[in-house]
This record gives sequence, C-alpha cells and structure tokens, in this order.
Amino acid sequence: MRNFVVLALILALALGIFACGKREPEETTRVTLYLPDHDAVEAGGYGFVKKTLELHMAKLVSLQAMELVSHLVYDGALPEGCDVLHFYVSTSELDMNAAFAQALSSSGTLGETLLLGCLVNTMLEFFALDSITITVEGEVLQTGHETYDHPLTFYENS
Repeated sequence: MRNFVVLALILALALGIFACGKREPEETTRVTLYLPDHDAVEAGGYGFVKKTLELHMAKLVSLQAMELVSHLVYDGALPEGCDVLHFYVSTSELDMNAAFAQALSSSGTLGETLLLGCLVNTMLEFFALDSITITVEGEVLQTGHETYDHPLTFYENS
C-alpha cells in the first residue's frame, strides 16, 4: 500500500511539472511593412512594395511602434540607428531620434520621400490612422528640403 501511495505522489508531481511547462501558443499579428521599390526608382519614379509578416507583437502601443521601426531597419527601409522615442496613438504623434532626421537630411529628395513613405505608410496601416505627425526629439522635423510641421498622410506610388 505504501508503494502505491509513493507511486501516486510521484505520478501527480510529474503531471504537475509537465502541465506547468505547457504553454498556450502565442498569438501573432499580421504586419505589413512598406519597403522601397527599387524597380520604380530605377525607372525614374518612386514606389513602395509591401512585405507581410506574422509577428508576436508587444501589447503596449509604443513598443509596437518600436518593433515596426526595428523591422524597417532590418529590411533596409530605414538606416541603422533609427529608433522611436515615443508614440502616442491617441494624437497620432511619432517622435523619432536624431539619427532619423540625419538620415533624411543626407538622403536627397528621393531618399527622403522613400524613407518617410516607408515609415508613414507602415505606421498608418498598422495603427489604422488617417495621418501621423512625426517629430524628432520632441521638435518639428526639418530637413534641407522641407519642414514637416503638419500631419503626413499615405504616400502613394509615383
């Protein structure tokens, strides 16, 4: 009888350990990244191609924005070092770091359009926004080509 009780305890303990280690599959979110269309650029225009991913996204909106930018950097749509400082979905305000402004300023008119288009289109689609205001370290985004003191809307292909 004693062996039966010991065996039952061991079995119950083993089941408890394996049950605790069992995890439910995490939900994924479908994400569309907008990347530069190099064929359109070679043809003398500009455009964007969509890349769809299934990602395990953070629950906090500001972390989601950081993840999206990280993927845009990984895929070459934004240069290394670009990062989100703050994102407020309620006011559609995205605050980027100085590296983003430097990349825009040094990329020429076409490059600036492509960088902004990739970022703006990705954010607008993911967060279902009509427009977005981009700042840099809390200040109005200014490049050698334009002052972006207004909300930006979806960039269409040329």
